[in-house]
Amino acid sequence: MEQSNLPQQHYHIPALLPQTLEGLDLKPSGVYVDCTLGGGGHTRAILRLLDPAAGGRLLSFDQDCQAIERAEADGELAGNAAFTAVHGNFRYLRNFLRYYGVESVDGILADLGVSFHHFDD
Repeated sequence: MEQSNLPQQHYHIPALLPQTLEGLDLKPSGVYVDCTLGGGGHTRAILRLLDPAAGGRLLSFDQDCQAIERAEADGELAGNAAFTAVHGNFRYLRNFLRYYGVESVDGILADLGVSFHHFDD
């Protein structure tokens, strides 16, 4: 199946997802950053392991307004109290963390590869 035929909210399946989650050593009460929201694959997987009632939080960055719009329209993401979509470049990570009142994080993910949808769009 071609990537562009997948449902919009699931067009990118992250490679090495189990290994990535293991490397982040996620804690339900942890604060994490996904520097590259994209299709939300990593973000979804991380959010499933966080507990917003315990302080778990994920800030997901993307400078692509379409990625942010998709995330904000996605009930699984936008409906999760632990999730914050950040429309901006992660090079300003420190400024955005300060803006959102985050003093420290437990892990940062930056998937710096290219997704097929970048070529299809």
